[in-house]
Amino acid sequence: MREHYLQQFVEETASYNRLVGIFFPAALWSPLPHFVQTLLRNYIVSLATYFILCSLWCFYLYHWKHDVHLPKETIPSRKSVMSQINVAMNAMPFISIVPTISEYCMEKGYTKCYLSITEVGPIAYATHIIIHITLAEFWLYGTHRAFHDIKPLYKHFHFVHHRFSSKTSISPFAGAASHPVEAVLEALPYTIFLFFVPIHFKTELALLSFNGIWTFYTHCCLETKMWPIMTADYHTMHHTMHRYNYGNYTLLIDWLFGTLRHPDSTVEETESK
Repeated sequence: MREHYLQQFVEETASYNRLVGIFFPAALWSPLPHFVQTLLRNYIVSLATYFILCSLWCFYLYHWKHDVHLPKETIPSRKSVMSQINVAMNAMPFISIVPTISEYCMEKGYTKCYLSITEVGPIAYATHIIIHITLAEFWLYGTHRAFHDIKPLYKHFHFVHHRFSSKTSISPFAGAASHPVEAVLEALPYTIFLFFVPIHFKTELALLSFNGIWTFYTHCCLETKMWPIMTADYHTMHHTMHRYNYGNYTLLIDWLFGTLRHPDSTVEETESK
C-alpha cells in the first residue's frame, strides 16, 4: 500500500516531465533518469517563467503604461536590466535544485506531503497552508535580516542583489538576481518544513512557484499599498535604504520586530526611529 501510494507521486512528477519532454527529441529525453528530467524541467520552467513574466511586467510598466505608473526618468536602463539577467542566470541552476530535491523527498516518502485534500479535509488543508506560509515568512525575514546585519554575509553574498539599489537600477528582472547561496536559502523553507508540517503536494509546488513570481513583482517599483501586504513600494524603499522592510509577503513581521518603514516616510523620520 505504501509503495503504491508513493508511486502516485512519481507518476505525477513524471507527467510534468513529459510536458517539458515534448520539446526535445524522444531519443534524447527518454533515456534520462527521472531525477535528471525533474531537474531539467524545473530549470526550464524557471527560465521560461522568469523571462516571460518579467518581460510582460517591463512591457506594461515601461512601454504600454510608461506615463502612468512610473516617471520616465526612473525607468531602468537596458544595461541595468541586462546586468540583472546576467546575475540571475548564475543563480537559476541552484534555484532549480531545491524544488528537485523537494520532489525527490516527496516521492521517497520522507516528507509529510499528501496527494489529495480529501485525505485531511478542507479545514486541515487550509491550516497547513497557513502554517507553511507563516513559517516561510519568518524564515525569509530572519535570513534576509541576517544578510544585512552580519556584514560578511552582506559583503560576500547579499550585495550581489543590492548592487541594484535605486529606482533607475531595479526592474522585475532583479527579483532573481541573487548570489546562488542566497537563492538557495530563499527556497529552502519550502523544502525544510515539508518534513515537519503536512502539505498538499500540488499546493506545495504552487507555493514555491508563487514565491518566485512574487519576487518579480516586488522589484517593479510600483506604488500599490495594500496593508498588510509587502507591496513593491515597500521593497523599493528597502533597496534604496539598504535596510528596513525585510519581509516577503507581509508587513506584519517587520511591524512585530520594529523594522517596518513606510514608503512615504521622510529620511528624517526614518533616521529618528
